Amino acid sequence: MRRDEMSSDLEWADLQSAAGWLRKYAVGLSAIVMIVLQLGWKAQFLSTLYFRQDDFHDLELAVEHSLNWSYLTFIGSGHLIIGLRAIAWAMVRVSTPYNWGVASAVSLAFVAAASFAAYRLLRNLFGPRPMILVLLAIYLLSPLTIPDLGIWSSAMESVPLQLAILMALNSHVTYIRTGRWWHLAFAVFWVGFGLAFFEKGLVLPVLLFAVTAAFLTDRRTLLAGILRSLVKYWLAWAIYVVLDIGYAILLAVSLRTSAAHPQSPTSASGAASFAGGLMKESFLPGALGGPWQWLPTSDSSYSFAAPPTVLVWLSVVVAVLVIVASVLVRRIAWRAWAILALWIALADVLPVVIGRVNSFSPAVLSLETRYVADAMPVLIVCLGLVFLPLVTEQQRQVMRAAAGNGHRRPSQGEAAQAVRLVGAVLLGVFVFGSIWSVQAYENVTNGDVAKTYIANALSAVQLVPPDTPVFNYAVPKSVLEGLFGSYTEESRVIGDDLSSKFAKKLIWIGSPRGTIDGLRMFGPNGQLFAAQVLGATSLPTTDNGCWPAKHRQITVQLFRLSPSFTYILRLGYIWSGSVPGQIDVQFGATDQIVTVKPGLHSAYLAVKGQASEIVVQNLSAGKVCIGDAQAGYLAANTSGKALPPISH
Repeated sequence: MRRDEMSSDLEWADLQSAAGWLRKYAVGLSAIVMIVLQLGWKAQFLSTLYFRQDDFHDLELAVEHSLNWSYLTFIGSGHLIIGLRAIAWAMVRVSTPYNWGVASAVSLAFVAAASFAAYRLLRNLFGPRPMILVLLAIYLLSPLTIPDLGIWSSAMESVPLQLAILMALNSHVTYIRTGRWWHLAFAVFWVGFGLAFFEKGLVLPVLLFAVTAAFLTDRRTLLAGILRSLVKYWLAWAIYVVLDIGYAILLAVSLRTSAAHPQSPTSASGAASFAGGLMKESFLPGALGGPWQWLPTSDSSYSFAAPPTVLVWLSVVVAVLVIVASVLVRRIAWRAWAILALWIALADVLPVVIGRVNSFSPAVLSLETRYVADAMPVLIVCLGLVFLPLVTEQQRQVMRAAAGNGHRRPSQGEAAQAVRLVGAVLLGVFVFGSIWSVQAYENVTNGDVAKTYIANALSAVQLVPPDTPVFNYAVPKSVLEGLFGSYTEESRVIGDDLSSKFAKKLIWIGSPRGTIDGLRMFGPNGQLFAAQVLGATSLPTTDNGCWPAKHRQITVQLFRLSPSFTYILRLGYIWSGSVPGQIDVQFGATDQIVTVKPGLHSAYLAVKGQASEIVVQNLSAGKVCIGDAQAGYLAANTSGKALPPISH
C-alpha cells in the first residue's frame, strides 16, 4: 500500500472515530450548547432590570443584622427564606449592597445549575434520546420563568426551588432503582435545600411519592402502586415527613415576625376565580409560549400577563386536545397530568389562597406568572412521563452504545409520523411564542426608575459636604412601597450603613426642630436638593429686611392662611446676642420656646392647625431679626442646585 493511500485511510478512520464520538455524545453536547445560549439570553435580559421593592428590604435587613438564627428566620411578609437571607448577607459584605451585576450573577448561577439538573434528570428518566432535548428546550425557553427571574428576591426563592425539585427527583428516582442509601441521603438533602429557599418545598415529598406510586413501581393499578410504594419505601417517606413536620414547626414559630399570616379565604368564589384565572390566563398560555402580551406596572419595573382573549381560549383548547389524545393513546397518561395538577394546586394555588387572596384582587393575582414559575420543572417531567418510556440503567447503556455505533431507530408507522408532525408544529409554536413573549416583556419592562434613584442618591452622598443635615423621608413608592414601614426611610435605603465606604456622613433628621442650617432633601429621582417649606410664606418686610418689633413682640404676616395639613414652620433669623438665647413663638394654637444661636440661621418648629400670622415674644435677652417665614410642609427645592448635577 502506498504511503498516500495509508495516510488517507488513517484520516478516514479518524473522521469516522470523531463522527462516532459526536453521535455518542450528541445529545449531551447539544444540551450544553442550549444551556449556554440560554444563559447568554437571560444575562442580556437581566442587564435591563434592577432591584425592586422586596429586594431593597431584604438587602437592608442583611446590612443591619449579624448572621444569626434570628436574622435567618425573620419573616417580613409571610415567607421563610433562610437561603435568601444567607445569600443576601454574604452578598452585601463582598460587594456594595446595590450591585446588580453581582446579584444577576448569583441568579444566573442558580439558573445554570437548574438547567443542567433538568438535563440530568431527563436523561436519567428517559435515557440519552434526542427527544429529551425538546423537553429541555421547553424548560429553558419558558416565558413563565422570566418575570420571576427579573425580581432578585423572587428569583432567590423560585430558581433554587426549581433546582431542588429537579435534583431531589433525580436522586429519589436513582434510590428507587438501586436501593442505595446514599441516593436517599442526597434526595433528603435536596428536599431540605428547597425548603431553605421557599416553603413551597413542603410539597416536594408529595411530588416524589406521586411519581413513585404512579410510574416507578411494577403494579398495574394506581392503588396497588400506592400500597407498594408505602410498604417498600417506607423509610424514605418517614424521613421526608419528619423533615416536613420539622420545617412546618419552624415556619409556625417564625411567623410571629410576619406582617401577614395564613387565613382562610373569605370568599370561595374569590379563591376559585384566582385558581381558574391562574390556569387560564397564566399557566396554559405560558406552557404554549405565551402570554405574548404584558401589562406593565406604573414604573415599568414589572409586568403582568395580558394574553389576547383569542389566544387564551386557543391555549385552553390545545391543552384539552393534547391531554385527551395522550390519554387515548396511553391510558396511564392521566396520572402524569394529575401529578402536574396536584403540584399547581398545592404549591401554586393554595399558598396564595391562604395568604393573599383576601387582600388583593384575585383577577390581578391570577396574572402573576411568577406564581407558576416553579411548575415548569414539574411540567417537563410530566410531559416526559406522558410521551416517553422510562428506561433502566441497562437500557441507557444500550441506547448510548447504539448511538455510538450509528444505529438508527426503525421507521415508524404513519400514525407515529403524524404524531411527530403535530409535535413539531406545537414545538415550533412554543419556541416562536416564547421568544416573542420574552422580547415583549423586555420591551415594556425595565429597572430605570429605581436604578436612577439609587445611582443619583449614592453619588450625592459622595459629593455632599460632611455633616450635611438631610430630612429623613420615605423613598418614592416606585422604589419601595409604604407597606414596608420604617424600611422605606431614606436613612435605611441610602443611609450611612449603605454608604459607609464614604468618609462623609449625613446627619439624618426625622423631625426638624430648632436651629438647622442648610437642610436638604432627596428629590424624586435621588438627587439632593435644598429643603424648602411650601404652603404659606411671609409678606415682604419693611424694616431693612426685618419684621419690626412692637410692644416687645414681632408679628409676621403671611400671604395667606396656611394649609390645613400644615405641620412645620420655618423662621429665618439673626440673633445679635453673643450667646444662645430663647424666644417664644406662637402659631395658631401652638406656643413653643425656641433656642436661637448668634448669627444668621434657620429655625424649624413642629406646628399644627392653620394661621395667617406668627407672633415672636420674649425679646429681652437680646435683639432678634425675623426676616422670612414659611408654614406648611417640607419639600425638595427641585428648581435649585442639585447634587449630583444632571448634564444636558
